[in-house]
Amino acid sequence: MTGNSLTAARAIERPTREAMLQRAPSVQQFWLQNQDLFQDAWKQWEQSESDRLNSLDSSLYDAALRTAVEHAWKDPDKESDVKALWKLVFPGVYEAQFFNPMQLAALRDYLSAVADADIPLRPPYGISLNRGGAMLDSRSEGYLRIPAHHEQPFWFNVNTRSGLL
Repeated sequence: MTGNSLTAARAIERPTREAMLQRAPSVQQFWLQNQDLFQDAWKQWEQSESDRLNSLDSSLYDAALRTAVEHAWKDPDKESDVKALWKLVFPGVYEAQFFNPMQLAALRDYLSAVADADIPLRPPYGISLNRGGAMLDSRSEGYLRIPAHHEQPFWFNVNTRSGLL
């Protein structure tokens, strides 16, 4: 990690919105050429924001979902407990309480800090549909890196193994 990755990432000239919409080859090249720079920049940013990031932990998720998922990973016969938390609201459409409402302010603060970090993030589908869109999948160039302290069992089990990330 270089000492000035965060500064360099913030200062880099970014692809234009038009180039992203047109899926210009230069856009893909931008993400590929700067992938290491952006990863190093996120690591530096994470170190500088460690106090704020430590407020995000597994309590971010609904307690019933968190408990059911943890038990299901320990004993697959309890997977029905996870399924029972999802309610059919329309054919093929389900809902569940995913986040703990009492922790949403911490999540909003984190996402605001990510936006304020001014490190380029690749928007979903290569276009900005909203002011804060970001790729979460680590297989995508320009993705939003999960803070290192979140690479804990619950985050990994819910997001990575479930296919959400």
